[in-house]
Amino acid sequence: MREDDLDAAIADGIIDRAQAIRLRHLVETRRAAEKASGAALAPTFAAEDARPIDPDDERFRLIGGFNDVFVTIGVGLLAGALLALARVLGLGEAFALTGLIVAWGLAEWFSRRMRLALPSIALALMFAAAAGFLAASGMRAPLRMAALGRDATEGWMILAAGLAVAAAAGLHHWRFKVPIDGAIVAAGCVGMLGGALLALVPWLVRDYLTPIAFVVGVAVFIVAMRLDMGDPRRLTRRSDSAFWLHLLAAPLIVHPVIHLATGGLDQISTVQALVVLALFVLLGFAALVIDRRALLVAGLSYAGVAIAYLISQNVSSNLSLPLALLGLAIVVLALSAGWRALRTWLMPLLPLGQFADRLPPIALPESR
Repeated sequence: MREDDLDAAIADGIIDRAQAIRLRHLVETRRAAEKASGAALAPTFAAEDARPIDPDDERFRLIGGFNDVFVTIGVGLLAGALLALARVLGLGEAFALTGLIVAWGLAEWFSRRMRLALPSIALALMFAAAAGFLAASGMRAPLRMAALGRDATEGWMILAAGLAVAAAAGLHHWRFKVPIDGAIVAAGCVGMLGGALLALVPWLVRDYLTPIAFVVGVAVFIVAMRLDMGDPRRLTRRSDSAFWLHLLAAPLIVHPVIHLATGGLDQISTVQALVVLALFVLLGFAALVIDRRALLVAGLSYAGVAIAYLISQNVSSNLSLPLALLGLAIVVLALSAGWRALRTWLMPLLPLGQFADRLPPIALPESR
């Protein structure tokens, strides 16, 4: 049984992703038992088919074929049409409810029956966004009647939208098990927290938004790591959910850290540029340990600004941008090519203790 056979079965709706994962696990377990007993593998197994799953690949299913892209384009056009009609006709709540119902109905076919990955992601986002818009629109009239201040009005609307988004994503995950739903729930919780703070203590949001974002990002990161550590070989849906949570947590962590360390890059200096590059190295170190690249992606823009500034001190301004992009390209490609080698070198040097077995392995098991 090859990987492309399982992917084709998922795409045709014969099995779902969870069943494919269990089949892969069964095959690997049988191979391990055969190897331990000295029995030869069945002749239907080719050598290249016996390779174990590599956690370093950060594999997650996004596109099974061009039909995924085609359906996603249709979903995007539908969402855009509903938004445009809502603005022109002024019936936001009605069109939001329509979007909610349509997204659920389409998910019954494309997510639950056909198991199309990219359309499932788009429909999950559409369903949650429609729920959030519907809740915020429904709160507008009562809040205006209450004659609250601007901050309080916006805060309660954001809180209502965040609650609706989290609830909708939770309901969507219960029915369709789309991995991005966990990150949408987390985003809704972030919105609820931000809305509550803006409504009750607006000065806290205005004066301490950066530290608050950092704390929230760390909380999301911890949840993602708990999922990752429960599946270090990344064989189950928990790993896919952790991937999206890392994507959400990374900017919430990286941007506040850069801002707090440098005071902002509006007027960048050589010292600030060097600090940014040092932080980028630390982010790379953390990314290697946990074997997730999201932290590095979130820091690339800041590293690019720092590299461009340092280059501009020695060359003309016309060359600084292309040379900075060239430097970033070299860094990204070098990390991509040497990721596994770097982890293999780094991990044994760290005093990880009991956590070593809960992180992705640094070497693949021997081919069977």
